[in-house]
Amino acid sequence: MIFLIISQIGSVAGNFCSGSSSHNKTLYTPFTQFYRVALRGNFVHGSVSLSSNSGNGNITISGIPNGANIVKAFLFWVDEDNDNVSGGNFNGNPISGIKIAEDCTSCWGTIRNALFYRDVTAFVTGNGTYSLSGFPHLTCASGDDGSEGATLVVIWCHNSEPVRTITIYTGDVETPALICTYSSYSWTHTGFTASNPVLDAKYLVLVGNGQNFGEPPNEYIYLNGNMITSVINGTTVPGSGPCGNGSLWDAFSGSATAWIAGNSTSATFSVNNVSAGDCWHPVVSVLSVTSSDPISYVCTTPVGVNESENVIMIKEFDKYLYINSKVPFKIFDVNGQLVKRFKEGEYKLLLRRGVYFIKYEGNVEKTVVK
Repeated sequence: MIFLIISQIGSVAGNFCSGSSSHNKTLYTPFTQFYRVALRGNFVHGSVSLSSNSGNGNITISGIPNGANIVKAFLFWVDEDNDNVSGGNFNGNPISGIKIAEDCTSCWGTIRNALFYRDVTAFVTGNGTYSLSGFPHLTCASGDDGSEGATLVVIWCHNSEPVRTITIYTGDVETPALICTYSSYSWTHTGFTASNPVLDAKYLVLVGNGQNFGEPPNEYIYLNGNMITSVINGTTVPGSGPCGNGSLWDAFSGSATAWIAGNSTSATFSVNNVSAGDCWHPVVSVLSVTSSDPISYVCTTPVGVNESENVIMIKEFDKYLYINSKVPFKIFDVNGQLVKRFKEGEYKLLLRRGVYFIKYEGNVEKTVVK
């Protein structure tokens, strides 16, 4: 096979709810689009409760296919925050957090909750376990500054996959209104046109500060009106937290295939903290859906590549490609669609700039000249 090779990020704008210290009750960050890409691939994720491990822990990533390329890897984490500063070590590499959202403090008594992120693509190679260490240590003391939990989101591509559009939204909205601004809040993902029918869709929602106080199951997250959960108490990510009643970090994920209509161009997440027995705050949502969108990231992993195949690049328009092959071969476009099949022989092909790959049948004996 011969492979002829001819994407956006944003910025800024808890405890039993029996009252709170003095704080800005109206402070919150609306959800906005943080990242978008259309590609042949998908995303995976892993999480850890930093508050249960003194600011340390491991994140395990799985589900990336063999031969896939890593496109992006983002680490998101939340602090009960007093100083607008956070960071630690990711797999032994020092990182400093970039604050992208904040809200009024929960009942913890700090100045704010803060969502931090870092692009860690350079440190992620695929499936495996990634260590976190040295993040701010959160204790059970009121007003203490420290990290709740962290999630690694990894976007990968492989040309055997259908086209999917992946959108990431970030914000920070503390609930309920007794403590901060809202008991109910919604935000809408846009920037995609779903395929018809939708072949596959999945979601991820990250929520900080969930604990178990024995409150009834009246803490809701929805996607397009479909209930994701009615319980937010720090149990989806293992750990007892600094107070022994929940990990302070939840990662809700699952299939959304039945919830996204074909040809739709938006999907709405919503939360409702009916019980008002526990403070918690959504901070990140990720949606992946098979789409008809133009590809914005070209994956350089061709279908069926093996060690006998060559890779060349054509950058100019109206470029001739000379092929002399003793076996039949096929030319495919970047989406894996067959362009044309050729018998064995000598060919002078005029190709416009674009992404193609050529797959030979049987034992390959060829001469290729650009």
